[in-house]
This record gives sequence, C-alpha cells and structure tokens, in this order.
Amino acid sequence: MKALILLACLVSPQEARFTAVDVWIESPKPLAAWQLEIRTSGTIVGVEGGEPKAYAEPPYYDPAALQGGRIVLAAFTTDAAPPTGRIRVARLHLREQGAADMSSKLIAAAAPGGARLDVKLELLRVK
Repeated sequence: MKALILLACLVSPQEARFTAVDVWIESPKPLAAWQLEIRTSGTIVGVEGGEPKAYAEPPYYDPAALQGGRIVLAAFTTDAAPPTGRIRVARLHLREQGAADMSSKLIAAAAPGGARLDVKLELLRVK
C-alpha cells in the first residue's frame, strides 16, 4: 500500500508549471487609457509592463488579486502621442496545474480626452 501512494505522488498527472501570457490591445486610434479583467484557473504570480514606453511600467492592480484567479488591470498615459495599432500592454506570469482556462473582458479603453475606443483584446501565451 505504501508503494502505491508513493508512486501516485511521483507520477502526478497535474504537475505545476509556470507560464507567461502577453496582454495585447489593438487600437485604431491613440490609446490613452485601458482597463480589463482576466480570470484564470491558475494562480497569477506576477505582472509586468508592456513594450511601448507609454505602458512599460506594470499596470495598476490590487496585489491581493495575486492570491486568486481574477485580476483587474488598468493603465493610462499622459504622453503627447499615445501608441496606436497592436500594443503589448502587460505580461502576466502564472502557475498552472492541469488544463489551463483563461478568459478576458475589456472594461474600458479611451483616447486622449476620454473618448471611448472600440479596441480588440487578445491574450497570447509566451512560447
């Protein structure tokens, strides 16, 4: 019996793994501010900023959200010329076990001056 329990511990089908997910926003106009929600079956262990200078710093979030599978991220820029096009606004680091589920919901995106933007949100795993 002890051998079976030990064997089950050694060959666990749900070993933990660490992955990263890039958060992309595609905006046809300058992106001055954004807010989104991400839910995951894994544990969020870190949040990094994005690529363009305007969003290089990590977005705002509640650090307590790192303990659960839901996080709200938000950022804004006061740059005179906010980025347009496809923008990597953040990178999430996750600890996952088994099948990993992830969903996202855009809460708001705005142009300079506060006009609402219709943008595309995309999550891509880093390889």
